[in-house]
Amino acid sequence: MSRRSRRGVVVALAVAGMVVPVLLAAAQYPTWWVWIAPEQVPMTWFQSVTLVVAGVMSLLAWYVAGIIGRGPRLGHSLLAVGFLALALDERFALHERVRDGILAPRDVRLPGLTWVAPGDFILILVALAGLLVLPLVVRSLGRDRWVRGLFVLGIGLSVVSVGTDSIDPSTWSVQAERVQQSLEECVELWAGLSYLAAVTLRLLGLVDRLAQRSAAEPVVAVGGPRDGAAHEPVDAPIGSPAREVDPEPVS
Repeated sequence: MSRRSRRGVVVALAVAGMVVPVLLAAAQYPTWWVWIAPEQVPMTWFQSVTLVVAGVMSLLAWYVAGIIGRGPRLGHSLLAVGFLALALDERFALHERVRDGILAPRDVRLPGLTWVAPGDFILILVALAGLLVLPLVVRSLGRDRWVRGLFVLGIGLSVVSVGTDSIDPSTWSVQAERVQQSLEECVELWAGLSYLAAVTLRLLGLVDRLAQRSAAEPVVAVGGPRDGAAHEPVDAPIGSPAREVDPEPVS
C-alpha cells in the first residue's frame, strides 16, 4: 500500500472527525449541544457506526491474517469483539442505564475515586480491562509504524475521554457541563476514528501481502499431460506450443 493511499485514509477520517461535530452544532444552533452532548443523538449514532466499521475491519484482518499465516491474530478478534460491544453500548446507552437504574440509586462507588459520581465508574473498569489485553492486541498489529501510531493515538484519546466522563457533573455549572460533555463526545469520536484508521491500514497491509504471495506462487498447468507429454506453463508467450490448445472433441 502506497504512502499516498495511507495518507488518504488518515486525512479522510480526520476530516470526518472535524466536519461531523461542526455540522451537528450548526444544525441546532443556538442550542448547539443538543445533537452532541446527550446520549442517543446523531453524534452517538455516528460514533456507533464508526465502532461497528472498526470491528468489521478487525474481523476481516483476523480472517486475512489466517489465510496468509500471518500470526499472531488473537488481537484482531479481541478488537472485533471489543469494538462491536462498545458500539452497542454507544448506540443504546447500556452502561448509562445500568448506572442510573441500578448503581447510582444505591450509591455504589469505587473506593478512593472521590471525584466520580455514584455508579459512574463502569467505563473506568472497561478501560482497565482493555489495558490488560493491550499486549496481545499490539502484537497482532505488526510493526507498521502508521498502524501502531494511530492505535496509540486512539488509546490516548480514549484515556482522556474516560477521564473527563468520570468527573461528577454536579461539580459543574449547567453551561460548563454542556461544553465539557460536548468536548468529551468529540474526543470519543476522534478516538474511534483513530482506531478505525489503524485497523483499516492493518487490513490493507495484510491484503497487500496476500496479493504478493498469490503473485509469487508458481503457475500450475491446466489439465494433465497428454500422450506422456510433459506439463507446459499456461503463461507461455503467444504462439508457443503451450498456447496451442487442442480443440474439444466433437461427440
